[in-house]
Amino acid sequence: MMKTLTVMWFGALILALVMSGAIPGSLSTRADESRSMHLSDVRAGVTSVITGKVLVIAMSSDIQTMDPSKTSAMYGPPGLVLETLITRDKTGTYQPGLADSYGWNLTDPSHPRFVIHLKQGVKFQDGTPFNAQAVKDIIKWYKQTDMVGTYGWVAYEFAAINCSDGISDWGNMNQGIWVHDNYNLTFNCTYFDVALEFNLSHLYGSMMSPTAAYGSGATVDEAHMNYGTPSHPAVGTGPFKITEWVPGDHVTLVKFENYSWGFNWYVNKGPAKIDRIVYRVIADEASRFAGFESGAIDVLMQVPPSKVQHYSSNPALSVITGPGQGIYYIEFNCQKGPWTSVDLRRAIGFAIDRDQIVTTVWHGYASPGVNYLSPIEPEGTLIPAMYNYSFNLTKAAGLFAAAGWVKNLAGWLENTSTHQELTLPLWTTNKGEDVAMSEMLQQQLQTAGVHVTLTQYEEDTLRAMAAAGQDDAMLFWYSWPRAEILDWHFGSWAVGGSNTAQYTDPVFDAYVTNWTYAPTPATFTENATRAHERLLTMGPWAPIVFWHQIAAVHDYVTGWYVNPVGQEQVIDIVDVDVNAPPHAAALVTPNPAIVGEMVTFDARGSSDDVGIVNWSWSFWDGGVPVQLWGEVATYSVNTNLQNVDVTLTVRDGYGNTDTDMVTLVVANAIPELGDLSPIAVLCLAAIILLCGRRSGRRRIGRGS
Repeated sequence: MMKTLTVMWFGALILALVMSGAIPGSLSTRADESRSMHLSDVRAGVTSVITGKVLVIAMSSDIQTMDPSKTSAMYGPPGLVLETLITRDKTGTYQPGLADSYGWNLTDPSHPRFVIHLKQGVKFQDGTPFNAQAVKDIIKWYKQTDMVGTYGWVAYEFAAINCSDGISDWGNMNQGIWVHDNYNLTFNCTYFDVALEFNLSHLYGSMMSPTAAYGSGATVDEAHMNYGTPSHPAVGTGPFKITEWVPGDHVTLVKFENYSWGFNWYVNKGPAKIDRIVYRVIADEASRFAGFESGAIDVLMQVPPSKVQHYSSNPALSVITGPGQGIYYIEFNCQKGPWTSVDLRRAIGFAIDRDQIVTTVWHGYASPGVNYLSPIEPEGTLIPAMYNYSFNLTKAAGLFAAAGWVKNLAGWLENTSTHQELTLPLWTTNKGEDVAMSEMLQQQLQTAGVHVTLTQYEEDTLRAMAAAGQDDAMLFWYSWPRAEILDWHFGSWAVGGSNTAQYTDPVFDAYVTNWTYAPTPATFTENATRAHERLLTMGPWAPIVFWHQIAAVHDYVTGWYVNPVGQEQVIDIVDVDVNAPPHAAALVTPNPAIVGEMVTFDARGSSDDVGIVNWSWSFWDGGVPVQLWGEVATYSVNTNLQNVDVTLTVRDGYGNTDTDMVTLVVANAIPELGDLSPIAVLCLAAIILLCGRRSGRRRIGRGS
């Protein structure tokens, strides 16, 4: 009987305290919950608990493959996993990479040779030695192609290396690749390739473990199909290696502890300062912004210009900008009427007000796109002004008329033969700045008399439909720091593939042939410049803006930068560091507690990337301030019937702090009715009355 009454009395006590407001509905509140949530469920997006220094980077689109032989998008993780024989430093200057030294030997003009001496002591992340044989095997990998073009995308970059079909004649001194010893080799070439240094400096020529690559399948073809995917991830010599890849969600990289061969332009030559990097795939733009602004994401790439001022005004954030390596443009389907007309295509180019787009859409973080090559490329800056595009409605009107389109009384361009009004069906992606630009282009071209209809697609869908020739025109962009990109987009060989303009021109193709076999860099520049001029006079594109690179980081991220020659380069990640604030997590037990009872204050749930060095607990006990120290502390509360707001403050080794607050409820062993609210007293009385009635019935039952 006493046990029953005790349980019911305690239940009545708790109910009374709840109803009187003595016990709050939530026992823990946080001053900055969105920023301090645990790395395992917010920052990383993975289920395992992450320790050490962690950097979280947002990506707008998923990674299809990390094998350079079958992709044209080597952004993000590959630049941390893979390295190249030659590198480009933060100014864009060529520097030695995995090759300590390199250069052309032109003693025998009929057999030009590219001589390489490799850095010693380097190993791939799977333990495979990095040596001359490994380089030879990977060049062979790049030169292999299949019949349907699934792989072998970069075979053309190594066409000068005379190894026949990429498989035979490897040992002949005057053919293929000659391996002298573990650290010296020679590329024997059929011609002097002015682009070879460049091709060995970007990620499409990066060095990969031949053990991992060729071991990804029972046959060479099967290995090519499997390698660089989540089940057979890329393996390189870089400072990070892939440990987890969940398509559509995230890629997790961990520090390669044995890394000790940082390039000569790195400050840190040894292992990275960061322990783990998580690339999170967040396609929704608003979600990326929210994640970055909350602190769940540390680095935000591809920041839209509209966000720059907002982020720049926040002292806890830094915006990093630099020139881009390409342009935005309207591309015409040159084999689909009426866009087969050169005059009509060029007329559109002169009807675009680029300054307005730079100011309104790009907020000044771009420059007017007057031609097809970015200003970092000499073949773009050497173009005479007469070939460049500008905003000139008078010239546009003359070109429209030459193409057979004049304005009618309603102000719309009308074909002089068919009397149909001109309509430009413009396709674009659904990205923010793309949509904004297309809407402004619609307004500008309508002012010039052109009807414009806009249709949005996912980027991959848009590219595929344009390659199939289904569009009239699309708004798109490219990023590449060398003039050969013109051949990629306009070479007759690429129609239906990368040549989505469906443009064919023997004159242009001849310039490409000349620059491919140019005996000197000057000859290359001469032919590339003339090829560029030819394209500008034919108008397969209407250039719009030279876009800028824009990234944003939290102020605890140091060493991040944008490379002047683009994202498809090896990244100096070993000099990047994070000094993220700690995460405070307070636990008080027991809670509620009885006055005089010993209470434990536990901060062992707190975490930090470098380690917490100080824990302090502060609260008031009946008007008396109390301060405790330590990860775990104890205290006996002296005053009853009170809500004690306990604040935990943690500090890490860099002086960063975080706080958490827990409300401790303290009660008497037997509460006094005068301390309870009227409604709590009524509830308590009702329960006691019920107990008495039930016990009375039991006594009668026993007596009978």
